Amino acid sequence: MGSYESVFDTTEQPQPLTIEKLFAFLQEHFHEYHEPNNLYSVLPIIYRCLQRNKNDTKGTIDVGGPLLELLRQRKDNEDDFEIAIQITYQVLCTIFELDTQVFKLNGEMILFLTELTPTIQRKQLITKTVLCIQYYLKNFDEDYLIVKEVWNIVKQRASASMILIIADFEILVQMIDLLRESEHDIFNGPYFLATTKHLLNSDDRFERKCGRWLLKRSVHWLTNQISVAWMPKVNESVEISWLIYMTILESLEEEQTHLILPSLHNLNELRNSGTIQDDWLEILYSRLLKHSNVLVKRWAIEYFMSIFTSNDLSTEVLKQVLEISNSNYFYNRENYFLHCDHFAHFLSKISQLFYTLFGDINWQSVPMYTWLKCLNDQTKMNNAEPTYESLIQIASRVRALRNYNIREKAIDMMNKCFANELEKMSLKKYINFVEALYNPTDIFSQYDLLFNKPLDADLWEPETSFSERLLLILCSNVKELETALFSLLKFLQAIPKEQHGFLSFISFYIKDASKHTHIFLELYDLNLETLDTSDLSHVIDDFTKKLVWDTSNERQRVQAFYAAVTYYLNHFPKEACVKFEKTSAIVLNSSDLPPCTLSLFSTLINSAVHVNRWIIDQLIDQLQTVKGECIIQKIFWEIMVYINKNNDKGILEIYGEKLIANYPKCHLLYMSSIQMSNLLKMFDKNLLLSGNFVNGDPRIEAVFQYYEFGNQPDEAILRFLWLVALNAHGDKSYIKFLLDCHKECTKKKPRYYEHSREHRSKFRIACGIYILYEKLKGDDNILDEIWKILLNENNQPDVAFIYEHIVGYFEQRFEILLAYLQKMPALTASQQITVAVITNHFCLRDELLQLEQLKEIIQNLLPFVMGSNFQTRLYCQLILWNIMTKYNAIFNSDNQMHALMQQLMQAIMLATNGNVDEHLKDVRLIPLRKSANDDFYFLKVITYVTCVPFDELYLGREMIVFEDAKLFEQCKVNFLKKYNKKRANTSEIEDEHKKSNVNNSIQRKMNPVNNILTETDLITYSSANPASNMYVVASLIDKLPNLGGIARTCEVLGIKNFVINSKMHIEKPDFKNLSMTAEKTLNIAEVQPKDLTLFLLMKQLQGYKIIGAEQTCTSESFHTFKFPQKCVLLLG
Repeated sequence: MGSYESVFDTTEQPQPLTIEKLFAFLQEHFHEYHEPNNLYSVLPIIYRCLQRNKNDTKGTIDVGGPLLELLRQRKDNEDDFEIAIQITYQVLCTIFELDTQVFKLNGEMILFLTELTPTIQRKQLITKTVLCIQYYLKNFDEDYLIVKEVWNIVKQRASASMILIIADFEILVQMIDLLRESEHDIFNGPYFLATTKHLLNSDDRFERKCGRWLLKRSVHWLTNQISVAWMPKVNESVEISWLIYMTILESLEEEQTHLILPSLHNLNELRNSGTIQDDWLEILYSRLLKHSNVLVKRWAIEYFMSIFTSNDLSTEVLKQVLEISNSNYFYNRENYFLHCDHFAHFLSKISQLFYTLFGDINWQSVPMYTWLKCLNDQTKMNNAEPTYESLIQIASRVRALRNYNIREKAIDMMNKCFANELEKMSLKKYINFVEALYNPTDIFSQYDLLFNKPLDADLWEPETSFSERLLLILCSNVKELETALFSLLKFLQAIPKEQHGFLSFISFYIKDASKHTHIFLELYDLNLETLDTSDLSHVIDDFTKKLVWDTSNERQRVQAFYAAVTYYLNHFPKEACVKFEKTSAIVLNSSDLPPCTLSLFSTLINSAVHVNRWIIDQLIDQLQTVKGECIIQKIFWEIMVYINKNNDKGILEIYGEKLIANYPKCHLLYMSSIQMSNLLKMFDKNLLLSGNFVNGDPRIEAVFQYYEFGNQPDEAILRFLWLVALNAHGDKSYIKFLLDCHKECTKKKPRYYEHSREHRSKFRIACGIYILYEKLKGDDNILDEIWKILLNENNQPDVAFIYEHIVGYFEQRFEILLAYLQKMPALTASQQITVAVITNHFCLRDELLQLEQLKEIIQNLLPFVMGSNFQTRLYCQLILWNIMTKYNAIFNSDNQMHALMQQLMQAIMLATNGNVDEHLKDVRLIPLRKSANDDFYFLKVITYVTCVPFDELYLGREMIVFEDAKLFEQCKVNFLKKYNKKRANTSEIEDEHKKSNVNNSIQRKMNPVNNILTETDLITYSSANPASNMYVVASLIDKLPNLGGIARTCEVLGIKNFVINSKMHIEKPDFKNLSMTAEKTLNIAEVQPKDLTLFLLMKQLQGYKIIGAEQTCTSESFHTFKFPQKCVLLLG
């Protein structure tokens, strides 16, 4: 603890002569001690009074009684009690320093403090109280009697699981050595074990620190041959195992990957050693699975799924494995995807516990589908069956998935994966399962399984009921329901009529229901033949009268209305124009129509003779209430067909923007339904320059659907339609529009990141320009603009490749090319390569060049064959190789030229170490001529080789259909290498021989050995060895790495106070990379440079010395400098 020399002159203050007068004095002036200076000034008075009484008294002096009374009086107010603790600590330290035989202390005071500890709210005050208890027990309890009583009190208030309460954690930590002396079996005690395990697995960082401290003390006594029952006999391997164990635990407190992963490679060795019991290993597993670092999580999930099966893990660890796997991060097809082999091993043995815990997780869409797919792939042999309750819980989790498309696939997986269990279910249980699994908007298709259930008398339960929710689910897929009509009618006939419930309405959603009028007459006394000539109002009245069994139930009346409308629309006489308008009024004025009914109505607008505009308006408004994507798209399509039929009346302009604004997911349907000539108008500048750009979880889900289900994003297909429209209707004015868009992009952001909005926009523009120029050709002004783009801008490779191809294959002016070749010495390396690549295309196209032209090209390229820049040198060598290969016959006509070319080819072969063919597998050097049957051949190659994102452009076919598929695959590999692109990570757990030993070169954070207790401001007068009180001020330093390194240095050297100009720095990666979590243990203060002078002056007034770290001719080296006890070190 620190020491204090009072700023007041205590010699002029009244000095109490006896112990009684001392405590009376303290009580009288107690209210003054809330001011720190006054409290500190009384400490010398206490010291001198005790010293005087020790010298003047022959017998013993009772100090314990008055001290206990002081504590009791002040226990109700924590501010007062804190002052009393400071006084108590000063008294204890003074007595120990003077003479413990003269002064009488009462152990009852320590027991009182122990009893009081759980009632204290402030953590810092608990620490101070524990410090007083520890000081007394260590210095005054020679027979360990009070220690035992304190330990008994602590144990008595422990929980039933023998875990100490929070307030007693620090008591155990501080008393552990004393308890070992008084109670030799402490490390074998259940309270010690239970509390240590609880602390190690706590979510609180300080509690885990306490747990590691207790474990270290145990291992310390182990190595000193003290018997510990839960550790096997002491030997070197045991010591190494526990060293590994503690190393991993300490490493997991860090956040940086390189500090954690090296120690984790020893986990298998630790697990296989057999020296660490399973409950201790589970603590380690739990800490590993709870870590926040994503790379550590990835390592953990791979490890557990590769090493264990689901049957091998305890409940808690298995739940944590499932929880950690519930992250889209592990299923990103563009980055890292958890391999199915891990799932196969993990699911090779499954218990009922797995299904129970699986249903407890609130799953995201992609992880849920992946688990269900892998479960379905596993053989059911020797695996436990899930309970009915587990299936219901899992089904409810599937129903809660937010992504509609993945949820549909997950529902299919549920039906496949648990087909045997569903087959065995009774009707009642299966209906509950269906209602748990499906939303009303999901597509139900298991009609045969449902309708065949009651035919088996053993499975029929009379109390089975058919709810409105079940009706909505069954009506979600009317087309499929129609195929099951026979089974449905048989199903209805097998059930007593009074138990039909809402199922009595389902038959009338089927188009062919009128063919079975005799069955409905028998079941519901409803004669459908009499309704053939009736209007909709009469049909509704008849359905309500015959099908509603409880007239007070509004939901039954509503469902009877919907059934009547659906039945009527299925049999609507299409020639009746007047009746259609009247019917429309009834249908469209109804709220919450079933989607299938609204979809059925939408088909009539394109078959009716006349449709008023208000009908379309109402239909579009009703469409907003529909949830199912399939139904929305169907209704949307019918509206678009109607709009196109009436395009001459200006309906497209009226409804176009409204439809696109409200239904962005139907954008593709909208664009594909209008005429190609109108498509270019709709694909405006905003869509071209920005468009949809998805990141985060939605993108991972979209990527997953693309690779797993083949779902092409609408935007990618839309942009393909735009290219088709350009190919059919584009002109030179549109090329100029695209070039203007490119210039606007460049002006806003000259440099941009890969796959950024600017990159996407420029790529789309480049594709459009290529399609148009391929079609139009011959405009030199446009080529000049593209030359400027290539030589004056920094574009991403795919954009540059397209423009290089356009210029290289369509530039007819040899003098322009020659002029750029002659300018090459003045260009940058990237510009030189661009000119060289264009020259390559120019020479390799179908038209042959003259020998004189070839000589000029070679003459200009030859100086760069041995140039200083490697890439320029390599490209020029390869381009000359291509030219000499193609024009070999022409060169043969000139003996001198032929000999020179032969020597040059040999030199190039030597310079490339014989790898010319490998280097030539570069998409920039391959002649990509237009395919006779495919206008998009070149763009397909570029998108494939350069890994254009899946949602950018859909061109219809994969590269495997091309004759040069293997060549392009190698080009793709070379492109990824050259531009440092990361391929999908599929890293596995490292092989055994790659794992390091804990004693080898593992990078670990070295932490200083400090007291486990948090620093307190308890001080004593006349302390023999006061601790350092130092501030390091770095407010003048602004570089984050430097600040992080200084913070780490402070932690290692034991300096607790660190001052910077902004606390926001400690949250930034550049700081954390070097601080190594030092910010978690330092007292960090914020002092801005403008306030620094005032801060230093205040510290000077408080008795601190100011030291400046600066190298001058009169400065003293840190190696020889002796720092004052209280100092401020100013850096910068």
